[in-house]
Parts: sequence; structure tokens; C-alpha cells
Amino acid sequence: MATSTATYSEAAAAEAARGRGEPDWLVNARAEASRAFAVTSMPAPTLRPWKYTDVTKLDIESFAPDAAFAPRVTGTAPAGGFAGTLAAGLASHGDLIRTHLGAVIPGTEGKFTAANASQWREGVLVVAPRGQAFEAPVTVHVEGREGAIFPRILIVAEPASQVSIILRTSSPAAALLVAGVIEVVAQADSRVRLLIDTRWGAATQEYTTLRAKVGRGADVQVGTIALGGHIVKQTVETLMEGEGSNSVIRGVAVGDTEQHFDFVTLQELIGPKTTSEVEIKTALAGASRSIYYGLTRVETTAIGASANQENRNLLLSPRAKADADPVLEILTNEVIRCGHGATVGPVDQDALFYLQSRGLDMRQSLVLLVTGFFQSVLSGLEAPGLVEELETALREKLATAELH
Repeated sequence: MATSTATYSEAAAAEAARGRGEPDWLVNARAEASRAFAVTSMPAPTLRPWKYTDVTKLDIESFAPDAAFAPRVTGTAPAGGFAGTLAAGLASHGDLIRTHLGAVIPGTEGKFTAANASQWREGVLVVAPRGQAFEAPVTVHVEGREGAIFPRILIVAEPASQVSIILRTSSPAAALLVAGVIEVVAQADSRVRLLIDTRWGAATQEYTTLRAKVGRGADVQVGTIALGGHIVKQTVETLMEGEGSNSVIRGVAVGDTEQHFDFVTLQELIGPKTTSEVEIKTALAGASRSIYYGLTRVETTAIGASANQENRNLLLSPRAKADADPVLEILTNEVIRCGHGATVGPVDQDALFYLQSRGLDMRQSLVLLVTGFFQSVLSGLEAPGLVEELETALREKLATAELH
């Protein structure tokens, strides 16, 4: 869907924001992001996080923003909290939104984040009030149609609060560009769980950045399940600023045909006694590809920290490919444990032979082995009903995947 450069201009973004009745500070933030978008180049493959996903020829401005896009939010917040759109939240939580929106991920940080900051509509706000817990997960439905959508999610967990969010994404077969931004503010002793269920259509390109600031004693866990989409690039970053804070990132991707998955993780351990864990697993059929670049940085202030990251990849087809690059930067020698590892290879042939000798055909055996391979990730998602649904979806995709 063609559009003009003017759609993404500062004047157009500011005019649209005023038309929606947004406050002056937000109009100004959109204008600033639009200026940054105009002067910022697309990220180049010379940058390590973009080494295997070349977007230099991607013209964001050729995708017209979908004026009808609006996320759907279901869930009931406890007293003082909120679960709904950012647009609706401005009335009751305007000061909180002004404080945190764009403070975790500035709208001037890069091309995709600038596009999001200037163009997002409605958005999603989840606020967990001090000392309280949501009784059930909040579900956010992001459904794209065509052109471009800019999902924007702000999650604020006040001290000693608890909240779980399930983000479900989908789209039809039409070409769609997704530039998403998710900001998480986890204050002292809070607990945040976020599960991203990615089921885009076959022509969707997603470029999403998620960043969490984790306060003293807080616990943030992010899970991502990638089944759909043509290109899915997700960057998940956690900044463990408070003493004793914890972060866990888990991810699963199943690729087929020419799907392209690119996961980037950053865990920055800043406060003392902070901990982090990363586990990303993929199974790749057809000519699909996965890339993982993970950086765990332990700052000089992170005395007594502990961190680990793992990336495991199963190649189900001779045409599939995986690249893994886990990195540690340890700036203090007073750590408990820091480790990383990565593997790329085919399914264990002895295990495959064993299952076939018990009466299963090759594909049935393969499905059983791959779902077992994913169990360490799925079992840690803390969403029993959804995990069963995801396991079924994994099996269904593997049952028809290209293995040659």
C-alpha cells in the first residue's frame, strides 16, 4: 500500500495528535519523534544486532499507517489500577503516562522506535497498583490488516504489585509492517509476567523492541512464542537496576518455508545480587532461518550477580540455518556465576530411530522429539491453559512442515 512521505512528517503527526485531543506534551513528543525519523537512517548490517537482517532497502514510508488499527484489551484491574488503551488512560492516569511513556525507550532512539513514537494509535496501558495483584491475566489482541501498524504498550507495576499480560498477534495474508514498542516499569518487589504469542500472517514483517526497567527485588519474566510471520525480529532488553532484581527471558520459534526469526536479548545487571536467565530454542524446517544475538553485561556495581544464557537450535531440514552469538561482558570479578552456551544441529538420530522402532513413523517421531525439546521453555511460562494450546499449535505446524 503506497503512501507519501508527508504521512510521516512532523506536521502530519502533530496535526493528527491534536485531532485526537492529545495533550500538548504528547503532541510535542510525537513531533520530536517525527523529526528523528526524518533524519535517522535505517540500521545497517554493520551493527551487530542487524548483521543477518538487512533492512537497508525497507522503506517504512511506503507502508500507509492503518487508520483503523486499534488494540483490544480484556481484563479487570484492581482498584487504582488500569487495563485499557493509552488513549483512555490519559484521563485517569495522565501524570503516570507522562512520567513513563518514552522514558524507557526514547522515541528518538532509532528508525523503528521513532516511527512508532510518532505514529502509534490508541496504544495499551496496564497499571498494577501498589500492593495489589490482578486476579487474572490481561489479554491484549493486536490484529493487523495491511499497511503498517505501530503497537505501543506501557506496563507500570507499582511496588509489591503483580500482573500477567498475554499479547496475542495475528494478521491475514496481506503485506503488513509492524513496528512495536513495549515499555515495562517494574518497581520495587513487583512481579510482571508477559507472554507474546506471535501468529502473524505469511507476509508480515515485525520489528519490535521491548525494554524493562527492574527495581529492587522485582521480578520480570518475558516469554515469546513465534509461529507466524515472514520476518520476526524481536529485541528484548532488561535493565536490572535494583538490588536483588531478577529477569527471565524464554523463547520458542518454529520455522518453515522461508520464515526468518531474529532474536536479540540484552540483560544488563546493574544492582548488587541481581540475577538473569535467558533460554531461546528454535526448530527450523524448510528454508527457514533463525538468528540469536544475546548480550549479558555485568556492571561493576553488580556485586554477587548471577546470569546465564542459552540458545539451542534444531535443524529439521538441510536447507534450514541458524546463527547463534551469545556474549558475556563481566566488569566485576565478584560474581556468583555467569555462563552462556549455544548449539546448532540436527535431531538426535539415535532417539529418532528408537521412536521409529516403537511403531511411530518418522514425522510422528520428529514431532514428539521437538515438542519434548521445547518443554524446558514452555513449562516455565506459568500459563497452563495457554501452554497446552501452544503445544497443540506447535504440533500442528510440525505435522506439515517441509523436512527436505
